[in-house]
Amino acid sequence: MTQDRPFSRQAGVSLLTVLLVLVVLAALGAAGWWGWQEFSRLKSEKSSLADQVTTVKGELASQRAQVQSALSGLEKEQAKLAAQMTKDRAALTDLKSGGQRLWLINEARALASLASQRLLLTQDAQAARRLLKASDETLARLDDPAVLPARKALALDMETLSGASQVDVQGMVLRLGALRELVAELAVPAEASPPERDTPDVDQPWWQDVLDRMPVTVRRHEGAVPLPLSGEQASLVRLTLDGSLQQAQLALMQGRADAYGQAVENARSTLKQWFRDDDPRAAQMQATLKEMGGASVAQALPQIGNGLAAIEALKRKEGGA
Repeated sequence: MTQDRPFSRQAGVSLLTVLLVLVVLAALGAAGWWGWQEFSRLKSEKSSLADQVTTVKGELASQRAQVQSALSGLEKEQAKLAAQMTKDRAALTDLKSGGQRLWLINEARALASLASQRLLLTQDAQAARRLLKASDETLARLDDPAVLPARKALALDMETLSGASQVDVQGMVLRLGALRELVAELAVPAEASPPERDTPDVDQPWWQDVLDRMPVTVRRHEGAVPLPLSGEQASLVRLTLDGSLQQAQLALMQGRADAYGQAVENARSTLKQWFRDDDPRAAQMQATLKEMGGASVAQALPQIGNGLAAIEALKRKEGGA
């Protein structure tokens, strides 16, 4: 009976040791599983972010191609109008005596056409109004009631230009260009190198050593940024912001108020989503874009063309081509 007691005590100690080992193994397994799940989630989110940035880059390329196509169309239209003016002037040289009336109508038509081109290509409302006024003065030299409808249409176009609120479009384009120069100075959250581990001089609990050896790095960030960005991803974010600012510039130069407002809003959204609120440069750009987004671009670029259409109708009545 005295010999069974040491054996039972040894069996109890062995059982307790086995239980402790199983508990430790279970804890390690649970921690490893949690770490692997967290690593898989972060990897999936990072892959999704890369896909989104690639999609945005493709959309920007497509929009730039559309803008280039639109500009090419404008250049072709201008060349067509210039060729027509050359044709009209060549026809004037062949007019016989008594052709001064048709000559004046053609001259008025050329001036009204130049006014439309000037407003379309440079958004210079004052220069366009001066050309319309010159066209009206040319028709006035005919001293004929038949030209009154055309002069009335020209007067309507001139009043439209005079009544439009004047916005410094060129100044706004330059301000957007200045903002594009500052994009490279914005701070984007970037990936940091992992902290040093296995430091022999630091006495830490055994569970901390276990956590340090797990294949997981926990990162904390302030703000709404979901992940730190690699150098390539940060470059793509800056490219997205620069593309929105460039679209706003092109929309201003083309007189497309809706496209301008959308581009400014896209730039503000990119700043809010990807750049820190406490970055002074990002805050400055947000304030500037908010101010510029409220400008009445639509009223700065009125539509004209009534005068040109009336003069062309008058020319057809006179038997001109």
